[in-house]
Parts: sequence; C-alpha cells; structure tokens
Amino acid sequence: MKALIFNSGTGSRMGTLTANKPKCLLPLPGGETILSRQLRLLSQHGIREAVITTGAYTGLIRQQAKCDRMEITLVENPRYAHTNYIYSMFLAEPTIAGNDLLMLHGDLVFEGQVLTRLLAASGNRCCVDLSAHLPKKDFKGRLRDGCLQEVSVHLFGQDCFALQPLYKLDAAAVHAWCREVSAWIRRGQVQVYAEEALNRIPEQLHIQPLACDGLLLSEVDTPEDYQAVWEVLNPCRN
Repeated sequence: MKALIFNSGTGSRMGTLTANKPKCLLPLPGGETILSRQLRLLSQHGIREAVITTGAYTGLIRQQAKCDRMEITLVENPRYAHTNYIYSMFLAEPTIAGNDLLMLHGDLVFEGQVLTRLLAASGNRCCVDLSAHLPKKDFKGRLRDGCLQEVSVHLFGQDCFALQPLYKLDAAAVHAWCREVSAWIRRGQVQVYAEEALNRIPEQLHIQPLACDGLLLSEVDTPEDYQAVWEVLNPCRN
C-alpha cells in the first residue's frame, strides 16, 4: 500500500502564514511540521512508500519530505496555479497505478488512532465525523445504502455528514477513479476537485464511511483551523 498526499496548492486562505511556504510545512507543537507528522504516522503504521504532489514549493518540500524506512516520490504539477488537485491526481496516476492506496490532503492533521482504525477496516473507506455539525465551506459526503454516493462542499441534508479527505482504496478503486479523472482532464475540466470524478462513478468504488468521531482529524484551511489544531496538540495547554 502507498500513500498519495496532495501538496500542490498555495494555501491562499492562510494569509501571511503561507507567504513563503506551503501549508504542509507549517510547524506544529513538538517541532514537527504537518508533513513530517503525516509521514511519521504513516511510517509507524507500515506505509513504506509515499507519493507527494507539489506545486509552487517543490524545492522546499523536497528538502523536508524525509522519513526513515519510507521511499518518497515527488510529482510536480507545473500548472498548479490554474488547476485543482484533479490535475495533480492525473499526473500522479503512473506512480500509484496497481497499488492499494491511502489518499489524503497535505494539510490534514490527524492522530495515529485514525490510521489504526482505517487500516483495520475492511473494504474501501472514507473518514467521517457523524456527530459533527455540517461545515459551511468544507467537504461533506452523502450516503446511499451505506456507501458514499457524493462528495462536495455544497451538500446539505439529513443524509449528509462531515467528511475529511482521507481515503483507503484498493487497487481496483484507484484504477476506476483515475480512469474517470483522465476523462475529465481530456475534456479540459482541470479546475475541480478530484471528487467530482468520484461523484460520477460511486457504484464502481463502493466506499463505506468510517466513523472517526472524537478523534483528531482536521484540515488546516484557515488561520483559525491552524490555531485550533495547535491547541489540541500543545502539551502545555491547560
């Protein structure tokens, strides 16, 4: 199993915090960065290969993307300023084809128990918080017959739930999703989330929700998100 980590974005919503670095290199309590924490936890859970997509800060990420017992491959998206990560997934496909996959965003902060649950669960999985209020601007998922039917920031309703971008997929699901991503790229649809391709073929992926209620699993999209994660991880907090 490999990990695919998306780090091609510029982190524009973070303001001055990302004026000269990507979000994944923001420091966390204890001296780690978001990226180094991700790689450490992935390695501790037996992941030996990681593919990291990059954009504006390829050089910085190359310097920092190091982890014992893990082979790391960078895939640069030269069109990062004009594409969303559907295009990064398209570029990464040759490096992930034929592999089971953990797919996650580079600004995702989580605790090790999330990976423990995820890797122990059978089948293809997405990480959800069934107890959380639906966020206004972040990903939500819609269920149908116990499987993920749709992912979008625009979803609302009783059959929707808060979803964090961390997936466990078998090789067949990776192949199906990448094939649909390629179809979108050929049509010139490069400025959408990769989940737009997922939404066209949910029956081929058969992704079930994995409840991570009560566990740290949060994207860092804004300075407020960053402060909240820092406070959770800070061992000196009251």
